[in-house]
Amino acid sequence: MILSDNETSKCLLEITSHDYYTYTHSVNVGVLSVLLAKTFYLYSDAHDMYELGAGFFLHDIGKTRVDSSIINKQGKLTEEEMRVMRTHPQHGYDILKEANQLSKECRIIVMQHHEREDGSGYPLGLKGDEIHDYSRICSIADIYDALTSRRSYHKPMRPFEALKFMRDKLMQHFKKEIFINFVLLFR
Repeated sequence: MILSDNETSKCLLEITSHDYYTYTHSVNVGVLSVLLAKTFYLYSDAHDMYELGAGFFLHDIGKTRVDSSIINKQGKLTEEEMRVMRTHPQHGYDILKEANQLSKECRIIVMQHHEREDGSGYPLGLKGDEIHDYSRICSIADIYDALTSRRSYHKPMRPFEALKFMRDKLMQHFKKEIFINFVLLFR
């Protein structure tokens, strides 16, 4: 399916060689995002699920240009390290644009997956309808996987616990309709 595309496979292998956690996170987010996107777009010819899948799987490709010592740092990042980390969406966009084989939609997902409905995200500080729905889908899956994954700086939450936390503490970051469909994936 998505991995039959040579450019997507090549980029995923690049992520693997840079940081294994980012690779597994990318696969998890890719799968969850495709499942969520299918609830909206499965029967629509206007949305190419292969292209969307490539964007979802490669959402963190820009981290290959961030030093792995920052990605895997134990504990909280400094302001400077956080500034560097926040460059990864732009780096990812640039990588895909340079490859010139993946669609504009893929690049939008990569660039906007850290944007938030309330404008508190990065790198552009977009809010509401300035954010593409594809990126909104990826954002929810990205946060969910981060909450349910073991990292050096936090223990994983159980799935229901993560969904409850997202609803209670992070809802202002999400488009409600997309979040509800995400929760319904787990019923």
